[in-house]
Amino acid sequence: MDEFPAEKVQESLSTPSPHVNTTTALDVFSEKSASKAGSASEKEDKVPVTAGQSGPEHNMTPKEIQLVFIALSIAAFLGSLDQTIIATAMPTIASQYNALPQQSWISLAYLLTSTVFQPIFGRGTDLYGSRLMLFLAIFIFDIGSLFCAVATDFIWFCCGRAIAGIGAAGLLVVVMVIVSQMVPLRDRGRYVGVMYARTAIATVLGPVLGGIFTRFNWSWCFWINLILSGPAVSVLLVFLKKIPNKKRPNVSFKDVDFGGIIVITIAVVCLCISLSWGGTEYPWNSAVVIALLVVGGVCIPIYVVYEIYVPRFPVVPLGMFRIRNVTASTGNYFFSTMSMYGLSTYVPTYYQLVRGDSQLISGLELLPYIGTIVISSTLVGYLMSWTGRARPFLWAGGLLHLIANGLLIKLDGTLPRAVEYVFLALAGAGVGFIAQTNTVSAQSRVTRDLLASVTTMTMWSKSLGGIVGIAMQGTIIQNVFLRNLLADPDASQYIGQLKAVSNIKALPLQIQHLASTSYGKAFGTMMIATTPLVAVGYLFSLTAQEADLGPRKRAAKEEETSTNGNDTESRNSRG
Repeated sequence: MDEFPAEKVQESLSTPSPHVNTTTALDVFSEKSASKAGSASEKEDKVPVTAGQSGPEHNMTPKEIQLVFIALSIAAFLGSLDQTIIATAMPTIASQYNALPQQSWISLAYLLTSTVFQPIFGRGTDLYGSRLMLFLAIFIFDIGSLFCAVATDFIWFCCGRAIAGIGAAGLLVVVMVIVSQMVPLRDRGRYVGVMYARTAIATVLGPVLGGIFTRFNWSWCFWINLILSGPAVSVLLVFLKKIPNKKRPNVSFKDVDFGGIIVITIAVVCLCISLSWGGTEYPWNSAVVIALLVVGGVCIPIYVVYEIYVPRFPVVPLGMFRIRNVTASTGNYFFSTMSMYGLSTYVPTYYQLVRGDSQLISGLELLPYIGTIVISSTLVGYLMSWTGRARPFLWAGGLLHLIANGLLIKLDGTLPRAVEYVFLALAGAGVGFIAQTNTVSAQSRVTRDLLASVTTMTMWSKSLGGIVGIAMQGTIIQNVFLRNLLADPDASQYIGQLKAVSNIKALPLQIQHLASTSYGKAFGTMMIATTPLVAVGYLFSLTAQEADLGPRKRAAKEEETSTNGNDTESRNSRG
């Protein structure tokens, strides 16, 4: 998900993840595709390294583009904010419905649907156009928010969260596709950088707003979506006919890949729930978790085979993975975000438990990390526009991210705080450089026929990698924390009270100190396990081809001429 589940950040020592990786096979293709394509590896080197799409499909003035971009950013920001705003409101909401033990479903219902529907909305945009998908996503998101705001019982509330998750999936994907269609490739990095900065801001702002609203009435966490979406929709309606609306001709309802949707839904739901429940609701070796993992795992190869041979327009066109930059970007995103989202999730807990800071202060201590993501993602967008290149910044950001992850292994409570903040800032700078360079790099090698699918896949791989990373890191932290804690026989009687950070300050000082040092060791172990995965992501980025993003001022007609060579590669890569 362009976004990560911050709902569970503040109160637990280890955060279960409700997402799962369902990446598709990279090297499995049908004879049907092969007969059309020939050898992709032979053809790729013949493709001119130029802008991957022709000029923007609109007749808007620069001022109109800015207005539409602001409206789109507000809509997508609400989708990001809705994931994080309930982080501090969940206990209050669940308590009101007498459902505190089931509070994880508040986030899980949302995250399940937002994960499943990202590729569905991406393919829908490709087939039926971005205008329909955009307003459908906004409508569904607002309906879900309304359900949550007026819900009278917990089941109704969770249904509203699930509906809102569907809309959020559409907002996050369709908005990025429209921006990519609206802005020339050379200038796209600036806009995409702002979009990723928006996500980082929502990560910090969401829990703060949630805490403020909860003091008055938690339903305002959802009314705000309806209030802010109104002006955005008004602007979008004014420029409705000018919004890019690229879609495939001669597509009917029967062309919808219902079989693929069903299989991928089963896979994602089973694996998401298993990762969420494993180690929290049930032991990892329990029959329930194992059964869910098996069913979800079996569905993945079934899905791949089905998508190769059956649908006319598969949900995920597997052929696009024969384009080197698409594989490089999705692989880099998946492995890099295993660390990226985990830091946002566990750093506040580190400062609460190891440093003894309050919930508010620990949230603010994310600013060195989040702040540099905002600054660097915006900066690299302008650098790409100025230089016309993406790969140097992708490599530099990946290397910086890798080095910073290695340095963060030392976060165990013994370093000066200033040094810790510098390490976090370095990690944030690396993430900011990676964020939109991956997307633009992948987009640069395809024409508009695959633009929606490639954009969606890069975002989805980022989301999936982050969620799998959070699940892995949560398991590591929990196991190492408990192992170090139970090394002291006196600590065993306090295990029940150590399930929430808020309880720890009421324990004897000796146990508090033991919990602090144990969590510091657990955090360092988590980073030791994560850093090699970031290295794998960096290796993926090294396989990317350079893409000249074109002159700074290029007419649409000239761009279209320069991309004729890319048509062959993209046509051969359609799923």
